[in-house]
Amino acid sequence: MSTAAKRVTNVLLSCPLDAGVGGVQVVLGDLVDALEQTGRQVHLVYGAPFPSVRSFEAPSRFGGRTAFYCPMPVVVRNSPLLSLLVFLISLPITLFHLTRLMRRKKIDVVNCHFLGEYFIHLLIAARLLRIPFIVSVHGAEVDGYAVSSTASRFVYRLIMRGADRIVACSEALARQTADVFPDVRLKITCVHNGLNPSNYSESPQTPVLPRPFLLCACRHVHKKGVDTLLRAFALIQRKCATLTLVLLGDGPLFEEHKALARTLGIESRVVFVGSVTHAEVWSFFAACSLFVLPSRAEPFGLVVLEAAYHKKGIICTRVGGVPEIIENGVNGVLVEPDDPAGMAAQILALSLNPELAERLGVQAYATLMTRFLWKDRIHDYIEIYEGSAQPSPVDVDPNGQRHPSLLGGRAQ
Repeated sequence: MSTAAKRVTNVLLSCPLDAGVGGVQVVLGDLVDALEQTGRQVHLVYGAPFPSVRSFEAPSRFGGRTAFYCPMPVVVRNSPLLSLLVFLISLPITLFHLTRLMRRKKIDVVNCHFLGEYFIHLLIAARLLRIPFIVSVHGAEVDGYAVSSTASRFVYRLIMRGADRIVACSEALARQTADVFPDVRLKITCVHNGLNPSNYSESPQTPVLPRPFLLCACRHVHKKGVDTLLRAFALIQRKCATLTLVLLGDGPLFEEHKALARTLGIESRVVFVGSVTHAEVWSFFAACSLFVLPSRAEPFGLVVLEAAYHKKGIICTRVGGVPEIIENGVNGVLVEPDDPAGMAAQILALSLNPELAERLGVQAYATLMTRFLWKDRIHDYIEIYEGSAQPSPVDVDPNGQRHPSLLGGRAQ
């Protein structure tokens, strides 16, 4: 790290995607709460609207907290030359604002979530003040690296190379990050996401829906595999005549999936709810009979923990970080992606055997409570912040397979 290990009391956090109800936003909010519960102070910083040269404080985009907004332009109009010119012109002003903020708030560590171009300004400011700089990746930004502009990829590489540590939310994402950024694999650490049950203690209002119902909560995008679930549901409609499928979330394929339901003849038994608040999502979990996540890719699967909290029978695809949570036949069921028949068979099996579904749900809850609570995971983050944790790189074994060593050898 840039400085000797010391107790961290003030953390500067930033994330381009902190607004909304997605997994990254939920994780960031829970991380802030968990840090504050340990006595740390969290300060938020975002980019101010371009071409502003002023910095200001205003309510943040989540949690009602005050945030610091600073001009941090990087990539402009996808033009490398123009981007470089704007960056060089604005850099002295940006560094003035950021270093003044870091000194005033006595920042001990900078932790940036969900890789963004403007992190380069925070990296430079942290280096000038000899403050540790940590990058936390969450999946979609690593997936999208290959299709990013040349200028963006260049900036991303600089940020990752400059980071003291890189935190991935699953072992699978750690391996993927090492594949995309091979020259920083020795910095990559896996710290699983967690859940904070105290945020979900209120009894939600039960939605008015046909019972029983199968729940899926995700965005309508290709990688979430909603089309696979619709095809699987069509295969079981005759054997589970009373079961309804409820889909939460929106996205670019929302209308396409509605059209597919009509084509499959299941439109009357599928409820497309669309986007809802996180509190409302919680009420659907409480009321559903089973939860299904049909993803083609999933860096972690926070929604699986939410289903586990409600002790629901869980059916997921064997992708990404999901198998790090669900053990097939023990606390849920794993199926292969893009396999409607296999998914249909498991949905049918749990629907017709509620005792089995209940047993798996109880085990899923036990897994959550013993391995995936923020009150435990936050100490992993603090060890990284303070530099007390030993490096846990993504190693390469003799067979050429990369595998991440867990933080400090701690079982997760």
